[in-house]
Amino acid sequence: MNCMIVEDELPAVKALENYISQFEDLKIVSVHNNAIDAIAELQKNHYDILFLDIQLPKMSGIQLLNSLKSYPAVILTTAHREFALEGYELEITDYLLKPIALERFARAIAKVYQKTQKQFVTPDLPVQHDTSFFSDPFIYVKSEREFIKILLKDLLYIESIKNHIKLVTTTESIVALMSLSHIEEKLPEKYFLRVHRSYVVSAQHITRFTQNSVTIHKKSIPIGRHYKQQFLSWMNDTIV
Repeated sequence: MNCMIVEDELPAVKALENYISQFEDLKIVSVHNNAIDAIAELQKNHYDILFLDIQLPKMSGIQLLNSLKSYPAVILTTAHREFALEGYELEITDYLLKPIALERFARAIAKVYQKTQKQFVTPDLPVQHDTSFFSDPFIYVKSEREFIKILLKDLLYIESIKNHIKLVTTTESIVALMSLSHIEEKLPEKYFLRVHRSYVVSAQHITRFTQNSVTIHKKSIPIGRHYKQQFLSWMNDTIV
């Protein structure tokens, strides 16, 4: 699969070249440090994958895509989360945040293979066994005069109600006197995310979502305008 890299930072180019070299059926055909040269090349030759930085001199990566009638599978690479929504509106294949880990890069390539129905063979990656979340971590929350134990795996979402919060689990609802920001700091950000000024949700219990809401156990929870891009970037790893 022919690859083009459009990136104006040399360390980022070297990192992509290193990762691409670990996939035997990926081939770097050209590297450009600006969008103008990349457009000319894309119009002349066939490419299967475009690794595209967003912040480029003179013309951004988003502007590059908007200038083309068609383009190959696009994997955006950037250090900024705020461009995630624009990327998805352009139907990109994946959105990678710098610094990019090899495992995350491999998942992006897997998405390209899936779209093109090619057989995907991953390079040898370091095996990581993250069992921390599945060893039943918990918190104690004070409700009135008692402290109640809540298993994080059972916590569906937390809602802010004035100066209280309501913690909704798979079995009960608990009201506690504290701010949403305070308990948010205590939760692992890998599994819980603020989607609205009044809601923190658990990723594992989201059954469906749009750009404007998430659904957890048949409850629709709004996604606030200021949290939308962060949410889409956060969910990016799970989108196929």
